[in-house]
Amino acid sequence: MENLISLVNKIQRACTALGDHGEASALPTLWDSLPAIAVVGGQSSGKSSVLESIVGKDFLPRGSGIVTRRPLVLQLHKSEEGSREYAEFLHLPRKRFTDFAAVRKEIQDETDRETGRSKQISSVPIHLSIYSPNVVNLTLIDLPGLTKVAVEGQPDSIVQDIENMVRSYIEKPNCLILAISPANQDLATSDAIKISREVDPTGERTFGVLTKIDLMDKGTDAVDILEGKSYRMKFPWIGVVNRSQADINKNVDMIAARRREREYFANTPEYKHLAHRMGSEHLAKMLSKHLEVVIKSKIPGIQSLINKTIAELETELSRLGKPIAADAGGKLYTIMEICRLFDQNYREHLDGVRPGGDKVYNVFDNQLPAALKRLQFDKQLSMDNIKRLITEADGYQPHLIAPEQGYRRLIESTLVTIRGPAEASVDAVHSILKDLVHKAISETPELKQYPALRVEVTNAAIESLDRMKEQSKKATLQLVDMECSYLTVDFFRKLPADVEKGGNATQSIFDRYNDSYLRRIGTTVLSYVNMVCAGLRHSIPKSIVYCQVREAKRSLLDFFYTELGKLEQKRLSSLLNEDPAVMERRTALAKRLELYRSAQAEIDAVAWSKWLLRIVSVKFDPGTAVLSCQKLVISKYQHKGTRTVIAVMASEREDFFLSGPVHLNSIDWTNEHHRRSVTASLVAGVYILERDRQEKRQDSQALAPPWWEFFHFKLIRQLVDDADFCIFGAIYEYKPPSSHCNDSIDRSLRYVIAFRGTITKPDSFSRDFELDMHIIRNGLHQTSRFEIGMQAVRNMVASVGDSNVWLAGHSLGAAMVMLAGKTMAKQGNFLEAFLFNPPFLSAPIERIKDKKVKHGLRFAGSVITAGLALAANAKSNNLRSR
Repeated sequence: MENLISLVNKIQRACTALGDHGEASALPTLWDSLPAIAVVGGQSSGKSSVLESIVGKDFLPRGSGIVTRRPLVLQLHKSEEGSREYAEFLHLPRKRFTDFAAVRKEIQDETDRETGRSKQISSVPIHLSIYSPNVVNLTLIDLPGLTKVAVEGQPDSIVQDIENMVRSYIEKPNCLILAISPANQDLATSDAIKISREVDPTGERTFGVLTKIDLMDKGTDAVDILEGKSYRMKFPWIGVVNRSQADINKNVDMIAARRREREYFANTPEYKHLAHRMGSEHLAKMLSKHLEVVIKSKIPGIQSLINKTIAELETELSRLGKPIAADAGGKLYTIMEICRLFDQNYREHLDGVRPGGDKVYNVFDNQLPAALKRLQFDKQLSMDNIKRLITEADGYQPHLIAPEQGYRRLIESTLVTIRGPAEASVDAVHSILKDLVHKAISETPELKQYPALRVEVTNAAIESLDRMKEQSKKATLQLVDMECSYLTVDFFRKLPADVEKGGNATQSIFDRYNDSYLRRIGTTVLSYVNMVCAGLRHSIPKSIVYCQVREAKRSLLDFFYTELGKLEQKRLSSLLNEDPAVMERRTALAKRLELYRSAQAEIDAVAWSKWLLRIVSVKFDPGTAVLSCQKLVISKYQHKGTRTVIAVMASEREDFFLSGPVHLNSIDWTNEHHRRSVTASLVAGVYILERDRQEKRQDSQALAPPWWEFFHFKLIRQLVDDADFCIFGAIYEYKPPSSHCNDSIDRSLRYVIAFRGTITKPDSFSRDFELDMHIIRNGLHQTSRFEIGMQAVRNMVASVGDSNVWLAGHSLGAAMVMLAGKTMAKQGNFLEAFLFNPPFLSAPIERIKDKKVKHGLRFAGSVITAGLALAANAKSNNLRSR
């Protein structure tokens, strides 16, 4: 049970270190839910003496007035017999105090650092841990003494301020109250009893301690109080006899003082029958035992609170977005990654994954045909206009057979009216594409986080669409102009035959200008125009899609990317400038999330260790040294100074500390074998990331992080397949600690993009196998997975340069690395690559059971190989002879 108190001690220290003091704030507090014992009493009630007697050391500041001006969280740790006693402060890590006079001075100095040298108080606690064989495991919170009047140098509100601070601790249902009252004063005036009774009327959490029993007037005693007759409490009163001021001045040894206390109760007739439950030693043991019971009962509720709060904090942090990178390369990468997410959302609208793209089709299927149908040709094909254009085209010499020039002028003047619907279609699609930009912007949370970047991306996208619209309008109107500039001759070659069939060959030339003849010309022109409209109804959408929709999917932000690469860091910073309140909130949430995760890890470690002890005691086979129940992987992993125990059911191959290159404590980056071992571990990390996802292993149960964090890499992005949403790759950033000043790698940033191979599990096998088939058909470059990976490589190279990017892959992933490296090399970017088992084709000979068939295939393969070798050798000799 002792480790439960140690567990709470660790979480309390983490709370203080990460700013959770239990005060009212907009952040969730873990401090309030942790069981603790608060020491409450009036000034000069003997609080300090009780604490020093429990510890067995003289270490607390003393003096007149308010000496304790900040809460002191005192954590006692029982060490082995004969070990040296020492103290540690949370604010001075790794510094041990063996001189307890120095501890007293540090408490005074740390109080002054927070409150100044005034007599103000502060709610920020001081954490002090004392390790001694003469103490029990216990946590006590020493609070400022309650007072009734303010003295010189103190504000008038000091009385109420102290009471409010004390109440803020003891009102919490998980706080035990150690109420200190002096026996030489009337108990009815005890400040500790009064305030304890207000917050704990049933006395479920209150322990009464009576001090200064030896200083009572002669003829009086405290027996009625200690026996619970004059003031009954749920838990029996405990009396203590502390050192007198004379003893303190003479530096009387605390061990001797404890002995004198025992002798006092044992030898005083009034208290002799109560001696077995009196004294500071009994008080410490009783408090320790009761605190353990309370902690044990509260742990399930604390676990539930932690898990719930972690989920809430992660949700809010996800909503607020990631913090801004500090360097120019990181800022550029962040901006490009946000733009990529926006671009992806935009394409999904056009491709039908998200709504909105169907409106473009509505323009082609409804608006354009309706507009063409609404065109009125009455003006162009009226009798007067036809006669005018025909006669004007004939000039001084009437036409002989058909008015060709008249036809052309009539058709051209009619077809020109189609420009209106064509231009309107371009504008309608442009308007839809603009609306989709705003939708995609609103659906990209990262752009909400950075208003300046949102404005720039929106403007850049709209400007690109405007350029595309002009290009589309030009191309679309050219289609109409083409129809005007060249008429389809086959249509008009039928006219003479029609005349011969239905016309009158002897009709006078001048009679051809009558209404019947002109009406026939109008009908012919209208038929031709309708034929052209039918063709344009199909060609106009093709032109619009080619010039607008297709280009919007392919290069909406290309111009913005080009300009982005020219910007200086100051300008990049301005694009990522966000609301200071949001930044402050994110920082506070991240610290609080770190606290809760640390607490979760500590509790899980205790819970798993107890579970393991039970399993081992039942299932462990001493002869074979294995767990017979199942394969149990236990990994002790050091992470940010917090030791976390991971206990999960898994394959040994997934556990880094069983299967990884743990011997590489120091990496020589000039050593090829070291580089390959590290990159192989990063590729393995991708495999296990996907297995963690499939098995729903999260946080402390996840097995993947050690595969990169052991080598000081940080996972900055997972690459996810858009078909089955499996993780197929990862981008790692090398982040060596500052202590690695002699690291052989250069000081520039180093990124590794790793791709995994095929996983033979149902959740991902079908997609992986499909891509394996694409390799055989030489079509891997046409798959969406490769496009996603290739885009990630391009973005990283654009952000940090090709010399700072490595590629690594296994099997299918090695094929992606080879293809990506080849593509980048064509563009002049040469990347260092690490290939593990790149794929090649071979017959599955070993699976054939018939030995003769197997041997025959092997022999045939050998013959073919030898023949190819001889042919190659002969060709080489011929070349040399020439």
